Amino acid sequence: MTALDIARATARAAAWKLAGDHAPDHDISPDNPLIIDLDAILVTAHSDKQNAAPTFKRGYGFHPLCSFADHGTQGTGEPLAIMLRPGNAGSSTAADHIAVTRDALRQLPFTAKGGRVGRKVLIRTDAAGGTHEFVEWLHARKLGYSLGFTLPDDAVERLARIPAHAWPRLRRRTHPT
Repeated sequence: MTALDIARATARAAAWKLAGDHAPDHDISPDNPLIIDLDAILVTAHSDKQNAAPTFKRGYGFHPLCSFADHGTQGTGEPLAIMLRPGNAGSSTAADHIAVTRDALRQLPFTAKGGRVGRKVLIRTDAAGGTHEFVEWLHARKLGYSLGFTLPDDAVERLARIPAHAWPRLRRRTHPT
């Protein structure tokens, strides 16, 4: 598997170099980061397969966790890393999100020199990635992140009912000059 990962990263580096201004990593910066999307999918198995298991949606099969480099309006996503998992794998498993993110970062041509990517990369995921462990891991590596989740239809009304004194106040710290 390591040899395949290295071959894919090498081929991707060559392709992105040839793409020049059209490469997904062209002109990335903290203000214009490369976006890596993480998401799991359900794959149905119609017969008993190795590692197939019941899914949370009462199906049977697999629940791989995938990562894609977002190509923005110029295209769709480019697969970076996929973790094959049984159908009963947990959605909010921080260890899986960390492993897939690590593997995805290793596929980026500009990480080949061992440099940190920092805020030049934004990890985007749904609520399944919203665990303390995963967010703390991203923060420790200075990676940007965006976690999506749904709110109830009456979220605005609920927030309005919270009294002002319940909201924490930011304290201004003064630094000696």
